[in-house]
Amino acid sequence: MSKRSLSIAEMTAQLQKPGPALRSQRVDKMTAPLAEMGMQVTLDQLRPYDHNPRTERNPRYDEIKESIRQVGLKHSPPITQRPGDDKFMISDGGNTRLAILNELYEETGDDRFYRFWCVYRPWVTEEQVLAGHLSENENRADLSWIEKALGVAELKRLLEEHEGEVLSQRELARRFSELGFSVSQSQISRMLYTVEHFWPTLPATLRSGIGQPQIKKLIAYREACLEIWKRCNSRQEADFSVAWHDVVSQFDYEEQTELPWSIVEDRLLGMLEDHSGAHLHTLDWCLKRVLEYRQRRQDIDDPEIWQPLQVEMERVRNPEAHPLKFHPPLPGEEDEPSKRERRPRQEVDTSEPLEFEPSDSSQSPPRTTDDQPTFGDENSYLRQELNALRAQNRKLLEGRQAAVASEESVLPTTEHEQAVDQVSLAGLHSDDLAIPEPEEEADPRTDEERINSLTLSVIDETEGKRKLRHAVAAMHGGQAGDFQDFAVQSIPLMSAGPLTPVTDIWWVDAHVQTPKKLRYVIYRLAQSLGQWAGFPLADTDLYPAPLQLNQEEGLGYQLQHLPGDLEQDTIAQKVWQLLAALSGEVQPVYPSDISLIGGLFGTTGDVEHLPDEVLIRLFRLIRLVRVLRTQESTRGDS
Repeated sequence: MSKRSLSIAEMTAQLQKPGPALRSQRVDKMTAPLAEMGMQVTLDQLRPYDHNPRTERNPRYDEIKESIRQVGLKHSPPITQRPGDDKFMISDGGNTRLAILNELYEETGDDRFYRFWCVYRPWVTEEQVLAGHLSENENRADLSWIEKALGVAELKRLLEEHEGEVLSQRELARRFSELGFSVSQSQISRMLYTVEHFWPTLPATLRSGIGQPQIKKLIAYREACLEIWKRCNSRQEADFSVAWHDVVSQFDYEEQTELPWSIVEDRLLGMLEDHSGAHLHTLDWCLKRVLEYRQRRQDIDDPEIWQPLQVEMERVRNPEAHPLKFHPPLPGEEDEPSKRERRPRQEVDTSEPLEFEPSDSSQSPPRTTDDQPTFGDENSYLRQELNALRAQNRKLLEGRQAAVASEESVLPTTEHEQAVDQVSLAGLHSDDLAIPEPEEEADPRTDEERINSLTLSVIDETEGKRKLRHAVAAMHGGQAGDFQDFAVQSIPLMSAGPLTPVTDIWWVDAHVQTPKKLRYVIYRLAQSLGQWAGFPLADTDLYPAPLQLNQEEGLGYQLQHLPGDLEQDTIAQKVWQLLAALSGEVQPVYPSDISLIGGLFGTTGDVEHLPDEVLIRLFRLIRLVRVLRTQESTRGDS
């Protein structure tokens, strides 16, 4: 039986029946794409990134706005969408352009500012978006230092929250690089230091755009002051942080991009003086030396820096044992005899002939209560000793002449013997036994001419520094060398320099003759050669420094590969090979024939050879290497 066809009325009734009920929520818009793609969006669908590292107005805001007004949006910002969000947001920089588009649309109503194409990127993580904003702004170099520092601190917080542990700075640098934000470990260190120590103290100055050079200088001052603070007393670092904040916060002003460093330094020294009780001049000495040593990457544990402060703190703890001395003396103190002068001295009795006897310990140069030489009275003491010796000589001469006269009156002599005696007496004059007077010494002009001829560049050493060197040498049971003294009896060379001055090629002070000290000085001299050859003295983001300090073994330095720009430099290769040869290791790729020594020394006529100032540092380096090797072999034998 065939199926009956529906009538038109029945078909109409079937079509008008309601469909199945919708059991899911109605969708008013499409979901975010799952892959990167271009899409057209409107201003109503976009909002800026809520964790944007830029907090201040873009300095190029007006320039960018005028460009978009004239030619439209040429570089659309990439967008993304956070899970669960109802709007798209800027992904990798572009918040300034979004703000400008909103302003232009409000001003003109032009649809080209309201609707535009963008590149959509799927959401990854919050860290990825923040790193993208930092990287984009870093490439344009238009973020201030504090904005980058706060962004880095926030990115560090997000990564550590995700990992559940504290990350080292080297690990942070690696993670940042994986996220597309390349920054060195040293930069991360300075940025985190800025946020921790300077942001609470100098917010207005940092927001005004103070740059990295000022930050480096501020870090150097804070670290130097903290080191002095620790050595002055046993107070905690928290106490220093409070004192530092109280002083430096006084210099926080808007629209300030450079601190008044002379005033800042004075206030910091005053703070250290108030909290330690040490004299201002001693603190100033230590602060300048620490800043200088840190700039040169030298070891700040050098006793040359801290000995004045140690003596000063002993005076603070026991003022009677180390009284302050003033020059010129205060009123009423001019006639006060010093402790050395109040000590009884053994007078020389010239009534009877004296025998030459070695001086005992009581005749040694007077010393202070600290058993250190009193340099101011040394000349007067030596003058007294000289006069005593002259008196002894006169007594001996008078006794000899009296004995000869008595022999002549008693013993018969022949004419020949009388002639010999008379010749002997005539030749025996008081000048034969007398010690020459000062005016009989060598002409000082001759010594001055010789010193000038042996001086390449003068080292301006203060009298206080010279006395300090001698005091340190005396404490170690040795003697310090002075160029002016050695120049008239040997052939030294004097040469100043930014790294290691040289006052004598051969002399080695006793307190320097330890393996660790010798290796450090050798490293500094090697740096002088490397600096002339163009070696970078500090590590860079791409290459480590060719010369690395190692005070525990070897010669004191370790050689790394030359950076890319010096890899083909002949002079750099020769100096590198020479320093390697001193330690017994050479690089086969670099020049290794014996002629490289003649080329560097200038004996082959090469135009590019070591100048005199660098050559004497090489001689000094070789001398210290020999001393170091001798000590190592002696310890090995024992």
